[in-house]
Amino acid sequence: MDQGSYSRWARPAAKALARAHHAAYRATNGWLGARWRGAEVAWITTTGRRSGRRRTTPVVCLREQGQIAVVASNGGSDHAPDWWLNLQHDPRAEVEIARTRHAVWAQRAHADLEQRLATRFAQAFPRFEHYQRRTERDIPVVLLHTEPAAPTKRPRALDQSCNPVSYLAS
Repeated sequence: MDQGSYSRWARPAAKALARAHHAAYRATNGWLGARWRGAEVAWITTTGRRSGRRRTTPVVCLREQGQIAVVASNGGSDHAPDWWLNLQHDPRAEVEIARTRHAVWAQRAHADLEQRLATRFAQAFPRFEHYQRRTERDIPVVLLHTEPAAPTKRPRALDQSCNPVSYLAS
């Protein structure tokens, strides 16, 4: 299937599935919807870059050295997911996993770590390799860092290159 056809039907279908997933999660107080195909689900709440409204999206995640890693695959679409575009505009967000919420800030993983985590995602979620083949877009691996108790400054924009933090460089 070509990208145009895929994007026309997949985007509305994914949004409807995400809304139903969120409704089931909330209605059951997290008993349903906390896992997807055996993986933990992170509920990322971002601020809409144009609307300013809070938006919550479910994404599968992996743990990496105390941080949460997610991929902005958007099902292999050539378009980045809205939650990633929102985080590029404002990296501050909230994440909920297993009924526990944390303030976080997002940062794209540096190249070496991104490669290693992409391999882990492909092993844990075989569809991820299909998503990578489907799109010409580079699929970012995003790290969600726990917000410090009293942040001293806002993290710089995500589209700038950042030096990796030492604890993420292993």
